[in-house]
Amino acid sequence: MTANCIRMAAWASPWMLWALAAGAASISAAESKTPAVGPRAPVGPDAPWSDLDKELFAARIPVEGRTAAGVQEAIQRAAAAGLPVVFLPAGEYVFETTVRVPEGFTVLGEGSQTLVRAGTRRTMLFDARGDNLRFTRMKLQGADTSPSDTNDTYGINVGGRLNVRIDHCELFGFSYATNFSSEATAQVDHCSIHHNLREGLGYGVAIYSGAYVLMTDNEFSQNRHSIATNGNLDWSSPPRVGIYLHRPGRKTHWEFIRNHVHDDDQTTYQLAAVDTHPGMDGTFVVEGNIFENLRNPIGIRDGSGLICANLFRNIWTAKTFRQRVAISIAYGTHNGIPVEDAMPHDIQVAENTFLDLDAHLYFKYSLGRAENITIEGQLVPETRAGRDPPPAIPWLQEMGVDGVLNWPEWRPRSFGFGGVEGTVTDGAGRLVAEAKVSVGEREAATDAAGRFRFPEVAEAARFAVVMKPGYDPEIVGLRVQPGQDTVVNVVLNEQR
Repeated sequence: MTANCIRMAAWASPWMLWALAAGAASISAAESKTPAVGPRAPVGPDAPWSDLDKELFAARIPVEGRTAAGVQEAIQRAAAAGLPVVFLPAGEYVFETTVRVPEGFTVLGEGSQTLVRAGTRRTMLFDARGDNLRFTRMKLQGADTSPSDTNDTYGINVGGRLNVRIDHCELFGFSYATNFSSEATAQVDHCSIHHNLREGLGYGVAIYSGAYVLMTDNEFSQNRHSIATNGNLDWSSPPRVGIYLHRPGRKTHWEFIRNHVHDDDQTTYQLAAVDTHPGMDGTFVVEGNIFENLRNPIGIRDGSGLICANLFRNIWTAKTFRQRVAISIAYGTHNGIPVEDAMPHDIQVAENTFLDLDAHLYFKYSLGRAENITIEGQLVPETRAGRDPPPAIPWLQEMGVDGVLNWPEWRPRSFGFGGVEGTVTDGAGRLVAEAKVSVGEREAATDAAGRFRFPEVAEAARFAVVMKPGYDPEIVGLRVQPGQDTVVNVVLNEQR
């Protein structure tokens, strides 16, 4: 690790900047209760309501039927009454046609007791037909939770619409659980997205054609790709010129922040959980996530961005013919057909923590043909390429009360370094020697007095992992201050 790790970064996401806030000398009581990595609050339809949501959803129009027609009729009644919330009470709703949701509406369920499922193998449940929409507190089910390639169901489709939020939902059994295209802007948060296994597709979140999507605080499991991303391609171009060409328009951008992604052994090939297709010539940020029980958590085949402060553990495979690798970056074709200017480039990888390396014999990185890839502040020599400066990366801001997805103007930033030190004790207050402490790829063992120290840690670091046989592992949050020592005292609990 060198002092160049993040200092030379040309970009960073807003979450990397939290330690720069004025007066951020210590972690607040509220922050100390927030998980150091992964989702910050319960996910799924039955998570506790906020006071704000209780107020927003107090006035609503209930659905009277259990079909798509019944929901569409309730939307019409709500529009006539000037009430923007349509409520699906507990029950099973079977859609054989699509509900088209106009501008400004919230579609609200009664938690997991509201089950909306596809009535055919080709049904799209909801289609966004306006801006400023919200889908919340529902359980959505597609046609099949197996890899069958005859499942062509969609959960929620958003094409060209702005400020669409999908939160506190469960989505499973789809070809496309959620789908964002045509320069849509959206946020997916606090959802459980699982068992979207359709061979050839099977996407938890699909993002392409200039969409901007923030995915934060979700849980993903057993998806062919938990997220799959692409650019704005002319799909008719190969028969004419033998290569996929890019259409004019905005480049795709997405951010994958503080999610929990796990388990893919029911998929056919255990492909990358977080994936960019050749043709995704835009930008991305993958930060603060937990990846576990996967063969290939991150696979980048195009685009540029940042992979930072993620926790990888138990990288394994049920498909013994496939290599286990945490982060793969390599050029590829799209189903054997080249894509115009496709090349992963200008990607910075930093402050990630890899556990179980010896036990499970996996690779942290697999690098193929790529350009200007930086790992822990060091440019990988074989990727050096003369290119224009790295592309600008928007910083997506979480939706506020106004339900608007914003991003400030991009600017280059520089980052400082500070020390991290502390003491490890057990539940009885006794000092714990020879505990292993990991911060990013650094490791240290506590001395006889239970102390550890890392002299130089970048602000990008978000957490430390402390482990010792006989004790439960502990993940603690960090707030690194430039030029200062951050003190982290850790308590390990004995295993029972």
